[in-house]
Amino acid sequence: MTVTLEEARSFGAALVRAQGAPEDIAQDVAEHLVEADRVGYTSHGLSILGSYRKALDAGLLDPQGRAERVNDRGTLLAFEGHHGYGQHVGRDVFKQGIARTRERGQCILTLRNSHHLGRMGHYGEMCAHAGFVLLAFTNVIDRNPTVAPFGGAQARMTTNPLCFAGPLPDGRPPLIVDMATSTIAVNKARVLAAQGSEAPAGALIDAEGRATTNPGALFTDPPGALLPFGGHKGYALGLVAELLAGVLSGGGTIQPERPRRGAATNNLFALILDPQVDFQSDWRTHEVGAFIDYLLDTPPQPGVDRVQYPGEYEAGNRAKHATHLTFDAAIWQGLSTLAHDLSVPLPAHRTDPA
Repeated sequence: MTVTLEEARSFGAALVRAQGAPEDIAQDVAEHLVEADRVGYTSHGLSILGSYRKALDAGLLDPQGRAERVNDRGTLLAFEGHHGYGQHVGRDVFKQGIARTRERGQCILTLRNSHHLGRMGHYGEMCAHAGFVLLAFTNVIDRNPTVAPFGGAQARMTTNPLCFAGPLPDGRPPLIVDMATSTIAVNKARVLAAQGSEAPAGALIDAEGRATTNPGALFTDPPGALLPFGGHKGYALGLVAELLAGVLSGGGTIQPERPRRGAATNNLFALILDPQVDFQSDWRTHEVGAFIDYLLDTPPQPGVDRVQYPGEYEAGNRAKHATHLTFDAAIWQGLSTLAHDLSVPLPAHRTDPA
């Protein structure tokens, strides 16, 4: 199924609006989700609205929730998310953090109790396009754990993503590192299961703690678990993200004293920096460009076209999908069902498969 970007955004906004969100929130959510689809992260695109509806029905997502600034110490801004759509709450929080960085050269952000923030690279791009560097850690609470600690046979953690982003000279797309500290994300496993595809080796264990490539093992009763990427190294990074985001924001960690009602609630710790804040700006620009050139000049391995830097994947997909998005049959069926249930018309100018 192929639709124009404009119709995809309008369709997404209509789905969100039909479930009680005001216009500005619906537009922010739709813009974020469509961009996730556009840059190649289907797991965080429009298809996720089906799981959001479950959170809405359970009263765990407030369609009118907005960010509230609860602490302001100059270069530290702390926010309460009130369980609003993360794509709107996150956009608001990062806009304020970017504005404060323009004033002070740096800003520490914390956010607690936001519904799922979505693709963290979206906020990385916001910061990079403003000329700033972002380092962000996120944890997930109010749901069952999904990631086993290194060596463990049961889940005790969640995917706890980290994001690093920054501008690059000479008109290059920004550097964007956006990754879960698990081998794959939960929503990626859900998409693979819907497609009938296998998960990468080393990404999952089943409910007995045995290695498996069946992504459906994550959704059995009892469930299996995702594994940290890179063994003990990814496990350590996930633990750091849990503590920085969960404790410093005040939102809490995944430990079992906290409720697990089934919604993806995010807490955030982030640092935004102006890399050109002093007199060495010309040197820094040159050094970054020279280093990227040095990397890209690496002779490729057999079967590889060329070496890339993180962020080129997203930029390439954005250019590829400059005007249209194509959804596979399983994802479009889910969106069509949701639209029917909400009495939202499907995009009129879509190309149905032959």
